[in-house]
Amino acid sequence: MEKTEKLKAFAQEMKEGFQLVKEKRDDEALKKLNPFVELMRRSGAPHIRLFSTFSIAQIRTGDLEGFLQTYAEVKEMEAKSEEEQKLKQQLDGFFNDLMTELQKEDGQA
Repeated sequence: MEKTEKLKAFAQEMKEGFQLVKEKRDDEALKKLNPFVELMRRSGAPHIRLFSTFSIAQIRTGDLEGFLQTYAEVKEMEAKSEEEQKLKQQLDGFFNDLMTELQKEDGQA
């Protein structure tokens, strides 16, 4: 039973992180989700929803380097559902917008 409780607490923390991103409370979301992202990175377990949500918070807080790293990781993951495919496409949109903005800045420099 104790193991089940720990898993529930683990899942609840992750859900709270997802909700914080939805509410655009990105700094809080990054703090909440970072331990899960690091755990997944170390274990080599792809989790598209977690990494996508984390990367959205990264780009909205201006952590472009972190976003690019997480985006690259998501690109390597295989989508196993339509939802995961949509998340990957959403990140592609953020990436393309970022590249467009950087090109504009280079053009003005």
